[in-house]
Amino acid sequence: PFEASAAPDPARPVMSAPVPLVVIGAGRDGLRQARLASACAGLRLVAVIDPAESARERAAEAGFPTAGDVDEAPAEVAAAILALPVTTRAAAAEAAADRGWATLTDRSLAASLRDGRRIRDAFARAGAPLLVGHHRRHHPAVAAAREAARGGLLGRLVAADAAWMLRRPEDDGGFAWRVRSGSGAALSQLANDVDLLRCLLGEIATVCALTSRATPQSAETDSAGAVLRFRSGALATALMSSVGLSPWGWEAASGDDDEVLRTGEDCLRLVGSEGAMSLPSLTYWRHAGPGKGDWTRPLSRLPLPSPALDARAAQLDHFARVARGEAAPLVTAEDALHSLAAALAVEESARTGKMLAPDPDRADAWEPTAAAIFRGLAAPDAPTGDE
Repeated sequence: PFEASAAPDPARPVMSAPVPLVVIGAGRDGLRQARLASACAGLRLVAVIDPAESARERAAEAGFPTAGDVDEAPAEVAAAILALPVTTRAAAAEAAADRGWATLTDRSLAASLRDGRRIRDAFARAGAPLLVGHHRRHHPAVAAAREAARGGLLGRLVAADAAWMLRRPEDDGGFAWRVRSGSGAALSQLANDVDLLRCLLGEIATVCALTSRATPQSAETDSAGAVLRFRSGALATALMSSVGLSPWGWEAASGDDDEVLRTGEDCLRLVGSEGAMSLPSLTYWRHAGPGKGDWTRPLSRLPLPSPALDARAAQLDHFARVARGEAAPLVTAEDALHSLAAALAVEESARTGKMLAPDPDRADAWEPTAAAIFRGLAAPDAPTGDE
């Protein structure tokens, strides 16, 4: 899933003018995407679409044209940014695919493998491009670290660790943080870090995880930790908390989110047999003297060039090229399904206490129970095994 073709789709017409675009969803993420799209030279924002009048009012107050439904979108629209919650976006994604719109999903693909496959298949049938919004992959440090790791600069990769421990503000600014499903900020961020670790280290073989809540009465999981074993044999840990106070987290390290104060402190480390690297600063550690390095020999610290770049803005520049037919999506639906499978395996492992192997083709954990319920509804008079 990592080796998507870099060549554009020859069947998609190439456009030179800015691509007319709608943003579907006027929540916090939708308005941020609308601001970024308005500043992107390759895109032209036509409308922010949301059925809720209060959401449209917020968008209008921010200076954006609005619409209540995709059917109200002007005929010129050629692209969409899907900024609805991951739990409710599948139908809107299908509507965008049916219209042939090139589409960018804000954040990950979906909340379930079932919905992820549904979205993937809709765009495959329509022949429309879909870019999944794992925006961290567009940061230049990620591309450089992946090239360094795969090019042997660190030797054989043996371990990695990722940390996201940023306390969420008590004042949410009038926006709900997440649909209250019990997952919450920690597991949402864990999905992003799992995707980034997959991008850098390859496919994940097995996962095991634990979660906790600040109090037994808490509505959401607010801390999570996972151990990942990769097919290469490398191991990684990912630790997340939305109640801990620290300088470590991707947004704080990179400045990718203007709502998170930048600290510049690295939050991800790669360790190989011949060196190590921390991100996003691209600080590289190696033994520069004669012989083989070990804990008795000094290491040299070498900061590699890491251009300052807004990964979200870079993602939109790339999306504009995808929509114009000039590039293939950096993160495809198939690729994103593997990350989603790994993130859901982490969540299920924490719930069941089992070590699990991610599988993008498996049924979601709730599907067998739902199927049994629906069978019972369809045949309420069927005899049971006790009769």
